[in-house]
Amino acid sequence: MAGKVSLATPDDIPDLVEIFWEAFSGPGEVVFPHSEGGRKWLQRSFENFLGQKSYYRPESKVAVVRNLNSRPVALAIAHVVHPGQSIAGKAWKTRWTRCEDIPGMSEDKLAEFFEPLARAHYLVVGKEGHVFIELIMTKSNSRGRGYASALMEWATKLGDSLDIPCYLDAGMRGMGICDRCGFKAQDIEIRYGGPPPCTPMLRTKK
Repeated sequence: MAGKVSLATPDDIPDLVEIFWEAFSGPGEVVFPHSEGGRKWLQRSFENFLGQKSYYRPESKVAVVRNLNSRPVALAIAHVVHPGQSIAGKAWKTRWTRCEDIPGMSEDKLAEFFEPLARAHYLVVGKEGHVFIELIMTKSNSRGRGYASALMEWATKLGDSLDIPCYLDAGMRGMGICDRCGFKAQDIEIRYGGPPPCTPMLRTKK
């Protein structure tokens, strides 16, 4: 059914890559190159998210909203972080995937993107259990239809069902949705040593 949130399947991965690439076009291509190597890294990452659970990394879930042709046009990536699991430092390499064997992918560039966000994340939640809403994105030709709000509701309900808070890094475009869903900006500038790259936001458990 078009507009309804459902979980992604491995068959959706090509569309998930295209949605991701559109969101990270332009300057974002320095980190996430629109190349065969970049596609391989993203494909492997989505396979990681949709694969078997691992004791060593958060439990990842990918939700999508589909169009009338059943093709994904919006996606959310959320991780259930269990108490004691780390989301700091180089944890992105187990949450996403390795890249050292993929031509054209730079671990240094990925680290420059992920690790400052992880530092802010850790200052807010430490090693407490929570749902980490890492990304919500909608294709440009499908925006304004409430898909991002529906995906946010799906993610926060996941947190509520587990009786744990939700965390996300917000950009300016998503602040309105975050406010409506009960997220509060966290002031960590002094502990972070300056303003973090995005606004860390926390929604307490209900």
